This record gives sequence, C-alpha cells and structure tokens, in this order.
Amino acid sequence: MQGSPVRFEFEDVSPVEKRLKVEIDKAQVNKKLDDSYRQLGRQVNLKGFRPGKAPRPLLESMFGKKVAGDAARELVNETIGDIIGQQTLRIISEPILEELADAQKDVPLRYSARIELMPQIDVKEYEGIAVTKREGKVTDEQVTAELERRRQAHQELKPIEGRDKAEAGDVLTILLTGTLSHLTYKDKEMHVDLGKPDQSPIPGLAAALVGIALDATAHPVELTMPTEGLPKELGGKTGHFKVAVKAAHIKHVPALDDDFAKDTGEADSLDQLKEKIRANILEEDTEEARHEMRLSLVDELLKRNPVPLPPGLISRLARNFLENERGRLQLQMKLLQEQRKENPDAKFTMPTPEQLVAAAQAEAVRNLSIEFVMMALADKEKVEITDADVDTHLAELAKERDKNVARVKAEIQREDPGLQQLRAQLRLEKALDVLESKAVISPKA
Repeated sequence: MQGSPVRFEFEDVSPVEKRLKVEIDKAQVNKKLDDSYRQLGRQVNLKGFRPGKAPRPLLESMFGKKVAGDAARELVNETIGDIIGQQTLRIISEPILEELADAQKDVPLRYSARIELMPQIDVKEYEGIAVTKREGKVTDEQVTAELERRRQAHQELKPIEGRDKAEAGDVLTILLTGTLSHLTYKDKEMHVDLGKPDQSPIPGLAAALVGIALDATAHPVELTMPTEGLPKELGGKTGHFKVAVKAAHIKHVPALDDDFAKDTGEADSLDQLKEKIRANILEEDTEEARHEMRLSLVDELLKRNPVPLPPGLISRLARNFLENERGRLQLQMKLLQEQRKENPDAKFTMPTPEQLVAAAQAEAVRNLSIEFVMMALADKEKVEITDADVDTHLAELAKERDKNVARVKAEIQREDPGLQQLRAQLRLEKALDVLESKAVISPKA
C-alpha cells in the first residue's frame, strides 16, 4: 500500500488483467459526505425549512441511501483516473468496478476494479514461414456464367402482346386482397416475377399466377404456407386471396453478339468482351489466391505466437457481432460456408442462438488475436504509415467507387474524423506485407 489519503495496490489476475484495490481515508470520505449534504440542502425544498437550513439528520433519514451511493461513486471517479494515470500500464478499456460499498461517516471507503491490458507480445519465429499459394484460374464455364449475368442485367421489360394468359418468366404487377393468418391485405400492390418463384413475395404466389388471365380482376388464389422457414404463426397456414392484374410484362434479353458487347461499353466485339471477362476473373482469383496464402501465413504466425486476450474484450466484441445486423449476417455466412465444406449438397439451416453465440465468440478471438499479433509485428519491424500512404489508399478507393478523392475522404471522416482507424488498418496491412516478404512461398500442387 502507498501514501495517504488514498492507498492502493495492484494484483495480477492474468497476463492481460490486473485488479486495483483502493482504500480512501475516512477524512476524505467525511469531506465528500459533508459536501454532498451541503449541496443537497441547497437544492431540496422541505416544508418548514428555508433552502439550506434543513438539519442534516433529517436529510440523512430521507436521502441517506442515495447520498451514500452517489458519494462513493464520485470518490471512485475522482481517484481511479489519477491512480491509473500514475502508472505505465497500456490499458485498452475502461476499468470494470467489481466491489464498492456505500460511503459511511468515519469509515474508509474500499473498492476494487479490474483493468484490462494490452497484450505484451514479443513476436518470434516470423521469418521463413513456409506456405503454399495456388495459381489463379478461370474456366470457360465462369466466363459463360458472367456473360449471362451481364445479359440478364441488360434485360428490358416490354408489355405483353398477342396473348391473354400469363406464362412462366413473365413479370406481373398485381393488387392482392385477402387474409393469411393474422395478416390482412387490401389491394396490396406487388411485383411478381413468375420466372423466379423462390423470390415470390408470398411463398407459392408466383407459381399460382402462371396461367392467370392478364385482365383478371378477382382471380381466386389459395396458398398453403410451408412449415419451415416462416414464423410459427404463419407456418402451415392457408391464405385466401383475390388477385387483380394491374400490368403484365415480358422480359426481353439481348442476344449475345457484337452489338451487345458494344452496348456494355467495355468492348467492340463479343470476342473482346469474353477476353476482358476472362482476364478480370483471372485477376480476381489470383488476388483471392494471394489472400488465402496470407491467411495461412497469419494462422501459422498465431500458432508460433499465442495471444493472451482479456475476457471482457472478447465478450464485448462478440456482443457487437450479435447486436449488429451486418455482424450477424457475416456469422451466418461463415456458418453456411463451414456447412458446405462438410457437405456441399446439404440444405442450409438457420443457426440456433447457441451456435451464433459460439460463432461470435470464436470470431472475436480470431479477429483480436490477428490484430494484436500484427500490431506487435508492426512495432518490431518499425512499420509506419505516412501521409503519402494515406493519400495513395484514398486515391485507390476513389477509383474503385468512381468518386473524387475529397468525397471519399469526407465519407470516411464521418466515422473516423482523424483517419486514425484508417491509418491503423493500413499499418496492419503493411505489416502483413512484411510478413509475406519474409515467408518461403512455394506453388501449391
């Protein structure tokens, strides 16, 4: 213990956690209580007493519990920052208060708080890591699929002429009236692509509309919902509807020819467009192959340099994944990829809450481990980010997004005013470049 009127000591909890124990002298506690009651007396209006004249025993009987709790918390706030500021600890989060009693007259106040620290990592064995890298590849099937995707993207909708019945592949605009369980529809406008039944606004509706008269005003439709993939109040229920066709269109898809290639603005002939697509796919896959190799490098680095992580930091990041819609979607996609690795033909099932929690925990551990080990490597290799590095990155982003640099920079600065997060990201990427430059990379068989 040290000094007075505030004495404290640190206990090691783990390599990345310490417990701070503090004792505040009773004289300082008494002063805080006196100040608190003096201020309270000036603020409250009690019948029979002028402001500031209510006797303290009365105030204690009426407000003692609240004053004692508030005074204790104020003493913590006034002392903990000064204590930590005197140390050379690399703290990564706010101290977590573990134990605190209410302030009492003539009694020292004791409290404890857990402090999470930056992992101290002396990166070792990062030179000469052996990894393999596959060659980028592209197939004729991929080129054909991309051509078809672009052709579909250039499709036009034209009014149907020469027939009076809807066919598979038509696009209808309808007005739907009816009920499904607790849901009621009244002239609800919907766009239904009969060629994409899996994207139907109501399961089964697209299939049910094939063959409908294009001038229908009250066509009856009965739909029974699937039992899986819907809320329980809808699963298995039958809906009864009337459908009016408001508009009917047929898709016009351009032919794959030189004119189509010119319309894309990317080539003067179909052959040129095919070669450009082939080159783009090859470039993207080559970059993906490098990304895979770099992930293998980081995985091996982590095996050689395990990272101790503060439990609270893991929990907070995992919770952020679960509470953020984008984070939950990323977790679901990762679980889908893992399922397909085990069984490519398996139908994806939505993960249970327990599976999502476990996935969030694992993702938090991996992300934090990578970040800290790469920060340590950047420190060891004295990696720095210059203004020129930032400017180059912003220029690349602007080109990708087809925007000017000033606009891209302003967009980033809305969430990262000083561009510190961007600089930290670029520093980690530069550290990964260093790791790659020191690796032994051989072609993957």
